[in-house]
Amino acid sequence: MKRTFVVAGNGPSISELEAGRILADDFIVRTNNFYFEPEFFLGRRVDMMFMGGDPRVAPFIFETIHQCRSDYDIKTWSTHDPRVARAGAKRFKSAFQPMSYRDEAVKESVERLSNHYDRKPTTGVQAILKAHALGADTIILAGIDFYAQPRRYTYQLGPHYQALMGKDISSRGVDTRLHSPELDLDILRALQDREDLLLLRAGPSEMLAPIMDLAPIRYGTPVVSEPRDNPPTDWASFSGLYSIEMLKLLRRGSAL
Repeated sequence: MKRTFVVAGNGPSISELEAGRILADDFIVRTNNFYFEPEFFLGRRVDMMFMGGDPRVAPFIFETIHQCRSDYDIKTWSTHDPRVARAGAKRFKSAFQPMSYRDEAVKESVERLSNHYDRKPTTGVQAILKAHALGADTIILAGIDFYAQPRRYTYQLGPHYQALMGKDISSRGVDTRLHSPELDLDILRALQDREDLLLLRAGPSEMLAPIMDLAPIRYGTPVVSEPRDNPPTDWASFSGLYSIEMLKLLRRGSAL
C-alpha cells in the first residue's frame, strides 16, 4: 500500500500550510525543536521524531520533550548521531529506531556528496532519508525553509537556548561550518531521480521549486492546526543531576 510521509522542519512556513496538502493519516515526521511550537501545526500525533543538533545539548532537549510528553503522541524516534541516541535512550529508549537507508546506493550517494562538499546533511535531510528507508513512496516537505526567511523558526528562543546557540541564531542563516544548502539540494535531486520516490513541497519555496512540485490538495481529513496551552519556552534546566548552567560554564571555558 502506498504511504505518504510528511517531513516537517521548524521554519516559519509550517505555520502557513494550506488545508488539504497534508492529511491526518499521513505519516508525520517532526524534527529537532518542534515541541517549542506555539500551536500544534501538524496535530498532536508524531509518528517519528528525528533528532539532531549538538549532542552536548541533547540531554536537555530530551528532558524538555519528556516534560511535555502529554502534549504529543510520540510513536517512535530516530537520529543519525550515536551520541544523540545515547542521550535520548535515558527517556525514550523503547521507542528508538536506528538510522537506516533504503539501500546501499542511497547511502553511498550521500557519502559521496558529503565528501565532495566536506559538509554534513542537515537534520531535515537526514529525516527525509530515514522516511525513504521506512518505505515512503511520497514525501511532502513542510517547514523546511533553508533559513531563507528573515525569521529562522516559528517560536521564540529562551535564555538557555540563546546562551548555548548564540543570541543571533533566530536571524542567522545556515551554519556553513557544518552544512551546505548545495549538499542538501543535491541529495534531494538524487532522491528525486529515483523511481521509488516522489518528493513534493507543502508550500512556496524558491529553493525547492526547481526540484519538486507543490503537493496537491487531496481528498480526506486535512491536518488542522490546533491551539496549544503553555508550550515550553526554553530547554529544561536539569537532566538528572546534570545542570544546563554547568554546560554553559563548560562552553564558556572552551571558548576562552
